[in-house]
Amino acid sequence: MTPGFKRQPLIRFLGSVKLMIALAFLFALGSAAATFIESAQGTPAARALVYNATWFEIVIGLLVLNLIVMLLVRMPYRASQTGFVIVHIAVIVILLSAGITRFFGFEGIMPIREGQSTDFILSSKDYIQIESEDESAAFPVLLYRSGEQSASGDLALGGETYRVSVAEFWSHYSEEIREAEGGVPAISFASTGEGGLEENTLMVGSELEVAGVQVRFLTGDFTEGDVDAPGGLLHIHHEGEFVKLPIEAEAKGEIAVGDLRFRITEFHADYARRLERPEPVEMKNPMIRVEITNEDGQSGERILFAYFPEFSMGHGGGEDPFPDVMLSYTFERRFELSTGAGGLRARASFPIEVMDMSSSDVAKRHAAMAVFDLETLELYRAGDFRFVATDVWESALLAPVSSDDSGLPSAARILVEGPGGTQADALVRRGVASQVMLGDRALALRFGPQRIELPYSLFLDDFIMKTYPGSMNPSGYESLVRVQDPERGIEDEPVRIYMNHPLNYRGYKHFQSSYDPDHRGTVLSVNHDPGKWPTYSGYILIGIGFVLILAKGLLWPGGGRRAAKEAA
Repeated sequence: MTPGFKRQPLIRFLGSVKLMIALAFLFALGSAAATFIESAQGTPAARALVYNATWFEIVIGLLVLNLIVMLLVRMPYRASQTGFVIVHIAVIVILLSAGITRFFGFEGIMPIREGQSTDFILSSKDYIQIESEDESAAFPVLLYRSGEQSASGDLALGGETYRVSVAEFWSHYSEEIREAEGGVPAISFASTGEGGLEENTLMVGSELEVAGVQVRFLTGDFTEGDVDAPGGLLHIHHEGEFVKLPIEAEAKGEIAVGDLRFRITEFHADYARRLERPEPVEMKNPMIRVEITNEDGQSGERILFAYFPEFSMGHGGGEDPFPDVMLSYTFERRFELSTGAGGLRARASFPIEVMDMSSSDVAKRHAAMAVFDLETLELYRAGDFRFVATDVWESALLAPVSSDDSGLPSAARILVEGPGGTQADALVRRGVASQVMLGDRALALRFGPQRIELPYSLFLDDFIMKTYPGSMNPSGYESLVRVQDPERGIEDEPVRIYMNHPLNYRGYKHFQSSYDPDHRGTVLSVNHDPGKWPTYSGYILIGIGFVLILAKGLLWPGGGRRAAKEAA
């Protein structure tokens, strides 16, 4: 190495020990910070802020350059310095190998069901992807923090270039109703649920179930044509006719269908408590007895239960004289809301009580199917059902929000700009495609893992999970697969994949990672690392270097210290 080269200011700076110490400190500081970030915010945050960040890549690149320049400016070396030179080279090789893995390696998961084969993996990284017909294009993104985003990229598809941007991201996507112009009426209410008191919201045209009751917000006012059936409906299908007979508590309903006459002779709101006096009116287990009579005076009967439609019998278990007659009994517990004339109103298919919130006494009662004005902060009760309207909006819209529920999927709002200034956007949930029209072209937008095709496939014969004696806790699990690779003439080569015994094939390493909840499928973690062997060679060089350094110190006392001084 020429003296002039060594004396250049830039070379002296790049090859200085001070720069190496500063870069090594930054590298260690970044690695330590990434550990805490990953613990607090997850792996995507650690990757975005440190491991895959531009500043961290620059630090590693400068560190590699610094080590190379330090190695060159100290040439030539004596034989006694061989061990230190090899260790120096080994560190450079290891750092370069890490770069190969970073930019050319990838990993993902490979789900396989028993009796099926899989020839792809789903990447561990998330991608923004656009598709049109049989074409697709994508770029990777690291999204971890809810809010506005700046990730974007240009994607070529069908001879056109599209600018695709992520405008907003929700780590755990949910929706809530907010008051806004141009919306529809909505209501928020507290109700009973499996977990006790629950807060819910409902917009016009939607419904949900609360304590076995269908709560509906109708799109219009209650109509006079609605069937008043406080006891439910008897459905009769005979000789091509289909009719409904409302059930009354007095059990006197009667109707003729074809050549038969049907009469309700008995009704009980709660069959198990039918002998109590007064008889319960709450529809806990509604039952009816139906008498069937033909024109010749022949008669029979059916006993029907609304909540057990598959259970039907004739009286006394005798032979049914009318086997072709189809009968069913239904009762739907429903609580309906409407914004007709006079504001918000409600009705229930069952009797309902209005409670005095201050004294817990019954303030008033409403009969089944009776329409009444719904007041906020009043408690409406019927058996296990509780309902309190907390707020009413004349105009509201569904707005996306980030939830604290870690079980909810993430989502992103994606903007697409095409030729001629055309634009479109869509809210895309992770793993679910959303369709948009850009000009006259239909595009599918996706956010989530990318499908990576493999040059072979694995067929799962059996997934085996072993448990600890006396429990269902897994002690280990394994997958019995067959490798199928026609390109290499391999058909159904059996392989057993289990803990610490991965499958290595074609540069891909398959680890037993997880399994499907029904134990009929496996999930393999697949890793493709082209920097693996260069890294191993770096470790071998380090070992050789340290052996030479140790041998130098043992054979020539003081030689090791002298060589270290000369190398520095």
